Amino acid sequence: MAKDKEEKTKEEKGKTQRRKLAPVEHYHLWVACGGICSFEGCNKRLIMDTDGQLTNGGIVAHIIGHAKNSARHEYMEEYGYKQEELENISNLTLMCYGHSKLIDDSHTKHLYPPEKLFEMKKKHEDWVSSWSEFKKKKSIALIHKRLGGPLTDIEYQDGEAPYILLEAIENQVEFIDFSKEGWEEAKKINEDLYERFKEKVREREANVAEIFPLSPIPLLIHMGSLLTDTVPVSVYQLDREEGVWVSDHPLKHKEVELSFSADIKEEDELAVLVSVSGKVKMKSVMEVLGDNFDSISFEINDPGLKRVLYKQDVLYIQSQIKEEIEKLLQEQDYRKIHLFYAGPAGLAIELGRGVNPRMWGEVCLYQYNAREFPRYQYALSI
Repeated sequence: MAKDKEEKTKEEKGKTQRRKLAPVEHYHLWVACGGICSFEGCNKRLIMDTDGQLTNGGIVAHIIGHAKNSARHEYMEEYGYKQEELENISNLTLMCYGHSKLIDDSHTKHLYPPEKLFEMKKKHEDWVSSWSEFKKKKSIALIHKRLGGPLTDIEYQDGEAPYILLEAIENQVEFIDFSKEGWEEAKKINEDLYERFKEKVREREANVAEIFPLSPIPLLIHMGSLLTDTVPVSVYQLDREEGVWVSDHPLKHKEVELSFSADIKEEDELAVLVSVSGKVKMKSVMEVLGDNFDSISFEINDPGLKRVLYKQDVLYIQSQIKEEIEKLLQEQDYRKIHLFYAGPAGLAIELGRGVNPRMWGEVCLYQYNAREFPRYQYALSI
């Protein structure tokens, strides 16, 4: 009895001696798998939900299990491993939570013998290594979702991630305090989030940034204004019907037509009306500003919730708005610019990125609420 207890104690101690992976080994796994689940056909980005917070937490999956009673441990010697070598990179792969459980579950593990999983690992890593130099760029994701609940993963329009994800910086705490103090606190949180984001870009030597926005518009425009001096940025838009994030599309280019009109009375303040997802009505602006302001209005053909999704459309609209506003600013000396916006989240980020503080001066941002009066409530300034 004492002997059995002693052997059990030894076995338990053995379990605690499992070698911890070095940071460079974790980094190698992430790069080798491209930040994508290695299970054949999955293609899921390894951003996992942990207690309501997103982390880049792909599961490190063993092909030959470490513990004596774990999946495929009985093949250890057949495949040339010793117990202390089972934490070697050659025996590890990264998977999403669901597939890491599938290959180890007592009811399904027999479907995934070592030979099949080693081949799966090799095919996936060979596929990642065959990517073009464009695809090999390393990214830091910035997830700004303060409307509704948190994301648990990110799905792309073509199912394939464009970059190798190294880190995900995020704020997914729902914004509910629309008071003056609430907006000021949210602005500070934006600035802190941006500093963390910049630090991760430097620390990881990332080549690009990926932005996933779904938050109140003033916060997104403000965040965009902070992102002007970083690495190249890819801004995504959520296609709500399909449940996927979209950005570039080679077959779509300037499908929208943007028209604008200006009413210049040489006042001290300029109202900018942008109608993309909906119509910004002049009477709603007058509820806020009265009558003494100049205005410039931008509107796409047939404004609607689905009108702008792709990068080409977004950049076209942003560049036109920026160009026309700056032409006005060269002629007029406006004390303030008031931005009234009805459009998608991705374009809000890009509009913020187009703000030149040395030329634009103070830009006042507004949140729309049909149940309030005035319908546009002042939120914050940049």
